[in-house]
Amino acid sequence: AGIPYVGAGVLGSAVGMDKDVMKQVFIAHGLPIVPFALILRHQWQKDPQAVQRDVEHRLSYPMFAKPANMGSSVGVGKIHGPQEFASAITDAAKYDRRIVVEQGVDARECECAVLGNDEPQASVVGEIVPGNEFYDYRAKYVDDNSDLVIPAALPPHLLEEIRSISIRAFQAVDACGMARVDFFVARDLSAVWLNEINTIPGFTRISMYPKLWEASGLSYPALVDRLIELAIERHQDRVQSRAALDDMAGELDV
Repeated sequence: AGIPYVGAGVLGSAVGMDKDVMKQVFIAHGLPIVPFALILRHQWQKDPQAVQRDVEHRLSYPMFAKPANMGSSVGVGKIHGPQEFASAITDAAKYDRRIVVEQGVDARECECAVLGNDEPQASVVGEIVPGNEFYDYRAKYVDDNSDLVIPAALPPHLLEEIRSISIRAFQAVDACGMARVDFFVARDLSAVWLNEINTIPGFTRISMYPKLWEASGLSYPALVDRLIELAIERHQDRVQSRAALDDMAGELDV
């Protein structure tokens, strides 16, 4: 339609939505992620025992089952042991034909906001302290028993590592405008794992994305202004690119 818009384009949006493809891109860029396995729904329905044996060979309990394309932790289940595997995979398979199973880690959940286009910047780092066993749908939207800690109480070198990885993840999926990047930080502070990137993060006044920028010195109104500026900037950059059909039309005119 030729209209400027805020946020990622088709590529960044699609990669950011697909947990399997996203992880493959992160791996290609040398970014640290937890081990995972991909299950196809038809494989699970055809031979669930074989699928479970294969995943158990590659990962250890606890694990997390997630639909590859879904948000807000819908369909996500924690698998504490073999007896819970089938129900978690079956539930995730209700929402997608592709299911991602991730290695569970004993970790804190931290987030960083990214703002920009070709030269993105990272905010301060925040931590989510879930009131439930993990930050599931109920913890996010129903129970109201989770805490947001901004800035996160982490050593300076880990904070800088998270901010650096956030920018690299943003660039890896070709995001633009805004994104929130989520992390796992080992409780003994020995490791940082990139969880996922959210190209359309929550944006209410109590959401983590604007809160992180407010803590970084950018107010909510100023953040909105900046996002509009970035949308116009990206649109102006996009219109510089000529389409192949334009070149062909020119040749035909000659």
